[in-house]
Amino acid sequence: MRRRNFIGLAAGVAVANALPRRFALAAESPSSGAASADLPAIGRKGQQLVLRGSDIAALSAGLRGQLLLRGDVGYDVSRRVWNGSFDRYPALVARCVGASDIVQAVNFAREHDLLLAVRGGGHSISGQSVCDGGMQIDLSPMQSVRVDPVARTARVEPGTPLGQFDRETQFFGLATTAGTVSHTGVAGLTLGGGFGRLCRRYALACDNLRAVDIINADGQLRHASAKENVDLFWGVRGGGGNFGVVTSFEFQLHPVDTIMYGGAIGFPGSRMRELMKFYRDFTATASEDMHLDFLIVTVPEGQMIIIDAFHGDRKRAERDLEPLRRLKPIIDEAKAAPYVDLQKSFDVNAPWGSAVYEKAGFVRGISDALIDDIAALMERTKLVGTQVNFVPHGGAVGRVPTTATAFTHRDATHSLLLRSGWNPTDKIAAEVASRWTIENFTALEKHTQGFYVNAIAADDTARRLQSNYGSNYQRLVDVKTKYDPNNLFRRNANIPPKNAA
Repeated sequence: MRRRNFIGLAAGVAVANALPRRFALAAESPSSGAASADLPAIGRKGQQLVLRGSDIAALSAGLRGQLLLRGDVGYDVSRRVWNGSFDRYPALVARCVGASDIVQAVNFAREHDLLLAVRGGGHSISGQSVCDGGMQIDLSPMQSVRVDPVARTARVEPGTPLGQFDRETQFFGLATTAGTVSHTGVAGLTLGGGFGRLCRRYALACDNLRAVDIINADGQLRHASAKENVDLFWGVRGGGGNFGVVTSFEFQLHPVDTIMYGGAIGFPGSRMRELMKFYRDFTATASEDMHLDFLIVTVPEGQMIIIDAFHGDRKRAERDLEPLRRLKPIIDEAKAAPYVDLQKSFDVNAPWGSAVYEKAGFVRGISDALIDDIAALMERTKLVGTQVNFVPHGGAVGRVPTTATAFTHRDATHSLLLRSGWNPTDKIAAEVASRWTIENFTALEKHTQGFYVNAIAADDTARRLQSNYGSNYQRLVDVKTKYDPNNLFRRNANIPPKNAA
């Protein structure tokens, strides 16, 4: 079975009318209906509101971008997010084309006490980048990338997909850590930490962040860096979208060859115990140029195991991967290829519009007990569209001090993820698949400590989030209280400010 077939099944079914963000909103025009009628809406705390038509018209007139209401051209495209299990309808969508638009939208939401969601690439797995009845700030029109090849830096707008970022930097033989799915947005990935195929060599995306321009809850645009608004700069590197809307990211870039080495290496699921032990031992001593994702996926024929290999030094790749190949895989697609193509290779595992539910945690070593528990649950699993995934940490990720950024878990060796996928139109399948993930992760959670906030589930508790940030949590509360005292930015891995109502 070819990789595209079984991994596609494991991720869920893409929705035909849920278009990726790279498709232009052709023939759009500013909202014609946004001017006169009063509009029911949902407030920041879930209360019912009515927005006056004159206020809506004033906001619409002041934007360079578009203010969209339900029924307007482009509204349905803007409100759609990558995870097809969420079908939400904001009262207003502000499609922002610059910082001034964002300031006006934030001020409007604050002054009217509106529920607010911020959408960059739309990849929030828990659906937080869209809301029912509130305002959605849609940053997808903001996709510029400006590379300085001499300074090896890039200034990137928040709606930029990672694939576009990679293409611009690779033109100059440069790159930085930027995820594993090309249509993920730069903003959400970076604010939550930012794993990727280069992280073992160059650390997380947030570790390569030099500065941000950000609009906080008071509507003020601030520059945050190691020299200015230092507390805010610390918080945005791993604290998620808690503190405002970033309008520009400045990244440090690194020399990265345009040709790398990678691809899927597959095995039958009957070998999962053997291969998990091999993976544990192999990644413990692997070169920092190597990134190996390990997946057990359930397909109609049973389980398949995929080790998605990436090596940043193609001259050493064949030698370094030889121990894996001696295990006699039934699929071997690893080869020299352009870095930008390898960065898109996992897109098939995450098609736009997939309906998915995911739970995740960090592990400090893959113990025999964890291997036994995973093998037992997957051996009895018949539900197509389920998977268990290990993502490697280590290397440069672990060399950053715990308190240097808001991202806490520098000593973790791997992320452990459980995911289920289904057809977005099948409500019964949604219930069955979600229950599979919840019940099985509950059984495995004893092996974990902390989790990646970009993989937060919609039902994760505040207590779990507080525990996740550990010794950094109180500092995050202080930053939140200073820059967002009323918790306007709450649709995220939320850290309530002090005395939050």
